[in-house]
Amino acid sequence: MRVLTMTTKSRAVKSKKTTPADIPKHPMLWRGKDLVTRAGLNHANDAVIASGYAELDQHLAGGGWPQKGLVDLLLPQAGIGELRLILPMLQQLSESAYIVWINPPFIPYATALQACGVNTEHILVVRSQCHEETLWSMERCCLSSGCAAVLAWPQERQLNIKETRRVQLAARSGRTLAVFFRPSSAVERSSLAELRLALQPATKADQLTVDIVKRKGGWPVQGITLSLTRASQRPYEIMQTLHQQLAIWQKDQQHKIGAALTANAQGSEDFTYPANTPEQNAATQEGVGQNILH
Repeated sequence: MRVLTMTTKSRAVKSKKTTPADIPKHPMLWRGKDLVTRAGLNHANDAVIASGYAELDQHLAGGGWPQKGLVDLLLPQAGIGELRLILPMLQQLSESAYIVWINPPFIPYATALQACGVNTEHILVVRSQCHEETLWSMERCCLSSGCAAVLAWPQERQLNIKETRRVQLAARSGRTLAVFFRPSSAVERSSLAELRLALQPATKADQLTVDIVKRKGGWPVQGITLSLTRASQRPYEIMQTLHQQLAIWQKDQQHKIGAALTANAQGSEDFTYPANTPEQNAATQEGVGQNILH
């Protein structure tokens, strides 16, 4: 291909040969990966939330979870680390708004969430009776303007692409992050979620393997390994310190109890104690109990 350059007098002065490296720079050429930049994801209307994992953020549009929209998390079974994956996000969003859990497979452990920095005063658990109630609850929460995130475990056999569209529209309209926890087999089913992640347990217990099945502005990515302890290391350190203090206290109490029993045994060899009344026995036991506690 040759380019003809014209002067102000409309006559050709020089021709320039175009190289293959110049083709992507042509102003009339549009590439799919430019969609993210042109859409302006840094705009306030398309804000993101850092996932807390740099290895994952670098592959996500805008560098984090979408602050509004639908996300699919696909996993082989519950309890492989999916909650620890979204833990940094829960910490941020629970500070000023509610996070709703719809039909979680297990009861959220408030003590552990609080130890990890999640505001448990802003955690709501909803139990629906059927699939329609689950979708209705999710849509209402997304549109309520009081919820920052809605986590739901739907009935996969009844969930269809039109329903994912309903939830996606409600989440974007209400500026809410909606998350579906779905089985791994759902990867073959269509979904209108902005982001779809397939999770697998890694070889180490504290790691998680993430495959990006669908994302904005890019192709799928496989084999991202994340260290889950990075997001929850501080609570583990706190619990380790508490366990050490508890072990020291238990050892000290055992020593005091052993010393008390030894003293009582030695005293019984030198003296013969008269039989006590029930009231005296109760008073003696109370006194020994106070000595052990203090």
